[in-house]
Amino acid sequence: MTRKLARALAAAAILAVTAAVVLRASGGAVATESALPGGPASAVGAAFTAPLKDSVVVPPKPKRQIMEGVQVVVNIPSGRLELMQGDSLVKSYPVSVGSARYSTPVGDYLLATVIWNPWWNPPPGSAWAAKRKRTPPGPGNPMGRVKLHMDELIYIHGTTSTGRLGAPASHGCIRMSNRDVVDLARRLNVLADPAMSEAELDRLSRDDRRTRETVLARSVRMRVMYKVARVRGEKLHVYPDVYNRAGDFAAQVRAELARAGQDPSEVDAVAMRYLRDRAYARGGASFALAGLSTLRPPRPKLDLAEPAAAPPVLAEIARPDSVAAPVAEATDTVAAVTAPAQP
Repeated sequence: MTRKLARALAAAAILAVTAAVVLRASGGAVATESALPGGPASAVGAAFTAPLKDSVVVPPKPKRQIMEGVQVVVNIPSGRLELMQGDSLVKSYPVSVGSARYSTPVGDYLLATVIWNPWWNPPPGSAWAAKRKRTPPGPGNPMGRVKLHMDELIYIHGTTSTGRLGAPASHGCIRMSNRDVVDLARRLNVLADPAMSEAELDRLSRDDRRTRETVLARSVRMRVMYKVARVRGEKLHVYPDVYNRAGDFAAQVRAELARAGQDPSEVDAVAMRYLRDRAYARGGASFALAGLSTLRPPRPKLDLAEPAAAPPVLAEIARPDSVAAPVAEATDTVAAVTAPAQP
C-alpha cells in the first residue's frame, strides 16, 4: 500500500466518523455540505444525508396533560361563566365580557397559569391605555386579585368595578368580582392540581399583596361561544344579541330547539316575539320547554281597586245633593208658613 493511498483512506475514515457524529447530534439528518470547513459535498457526506436506522433521535416534548371532564364555559350573550364537571354545573358566576368595540374572541382555550395578585401592564399599542402606568397589586389594580391566562393579552381576571357584571364592559378580557375569581382559581386548583394543599390555597387567598404564579398540574379546557339561545335541561334560555352578530333571532331559537330534539314549529310568531322581548332583559330569560307551545305575553293587569275616599269637606262639595238638601228644607219651611191651613 502506497503512502498516498494510506493517507486517502485515513481522510475518508475521519470524514465518515465526523459525519456520523453530526448526524446523531442533528437528530438523524445532516446537511449535504462536507464536514470539512469550506469543503464541497463529497460522496461520503452525501451518503449521510438520510437518517441511519440505528441513530438516536430525540423525541418531541409530550403535550401537556389535560384535565378530562372539567371545562370552563362562557357564552358571551349570557354574561356568565360556568364551571362544568361532566354534564353537571359546578358553579355559575356573573362576568363582564368585552364591549362591542373590544369584543371577546370566541374559541377554545387552555387554562393553566394562575397569577395571584398580578401587576397590570398597559397593553402595547392600545389607545385607551396610552396614558396609563404599570400598576402594582392592590385595590387600584385593574387585574384584581387573580388572573388566569387564556391567550396572549386575554385573561380571566378580577375587578372592583362590579356594577357592570353581567353586561359587556371590558376591553376584551373576562372580568369577575375579586371574590368570584379567587373562588374559581381555588376550585380549578382542587380539580386539576390536587397536590396543592388547602393550607397553601388559604395562604394564596388571604395574601392580597405578594405576586405568586402557580401552574396547574393539568390544563383545563375553556370554551368561549356566542349563542343567543341555549337549551339546558328542561328549559330554553334566551339572551340579547350584544354584538349584533347572531342574525335572525327566530332562526337561532328554532335551530337550538331542533338540536335539543324539540319541535320548533310549536313556537308561533306571537311566542317568538315575546321570547325576543324577554331576551333583552339583563341576563336574558328562561322558559320551560313544556310550555313553549302555549307561550303568550302576560295580559296587562287592570286596577279594579275602589278609589280612595275623599276627605270629608271635599266629599261634601263633590256631592250635588249636599247643596240641594238645605235648599229643599228651606222651601218647605216657607211653604208651611204662607200656605193656608188645610181643612
